[in-house]
Amino acid sequence: MFSDLKQRFEPVLSEFLQSKSMTALVSGDMRPEEYRSVMKQIFHHTRENPQLQALATVYFRGRDRDMVKMFFNHATSEIGHDQLALNDYETLGGDPSMVPYENPLPATSAMLAYGFYQIYNQNPVGYLGYLFFLEFSGTGAGENIMDSLRSIGVPDNAMTFLRDHTIIDVGHNRLMEKYAAHMIRSESDLDAVTYTMKTSAYLYAQMIDAAVADAHSNALTGWNWEELNADGVTPPKPEDVSVVA
Repeated sequence: MFSDLKQRFEPVLSEFLQSKSMTALVSGDMRPEEYRSVMKQIFHHTRENPQLQALATVYFRGRDRDMVKMFFNHATSEIGHDQLALNDYETLGGDPSMVPYENPLPATSAMLAYGFYQIYNQNPVGYLGYLFFLEFSGTGAGENIMDSLRSIGVPDNAMTFLRDHTIIDVGHNRLMEKYAAHMIRSESDLDAVTYTMKTSAYLYAQMIDAAVADAHSNALTGWNWEELNADGVTPPKPEDVSVVA
């Protein structure tokens, strides 16, 4: 099943890299401030991933339970990746102090919500497609993207998130092989994973496009009051906020 999945992934990655902003990123036409805006949205998305992956195990039954420990270990290894993205955002000139308390852009919320929807409302095994896309897109295209970023003046110390996902995710790819071998048992499972992979790639491309556009429009997304209240933080007054994408 894993070889079938990898074969199905190739055109998905190709289409993702041909999306508007990814084409600009790969070709070296993205501006540093646009990449900074991308890292802000990646922070919002990545922050939820460890808990989302742990959530998926709620629906594991039978021998799928053998994957629970592996899933938890994998999820634990993702903790802190959001901080890498926020560090890169700061290195590129962004003020990270209130970013964790802002709402993400709508396209980022859509990407996040899809993972929860797949787990709660569809075949939970299909979540492997969400995970597969995130893991393999980094290892498949990360080196070229980093070279392109260097060509536009982005320093290596502003690429810690991307470097981590280009190098360390090779190990996660091996985990994906184990997940696929153990959990994808039928053509319907394979189709569910493939569809989720395609949808995740589409939504992630939309997220990147929206982040690039936001570098020029500075959309006001409002405060995430759940995060503010959880930390007991009072948001600054509008006149005290300096607008940086």
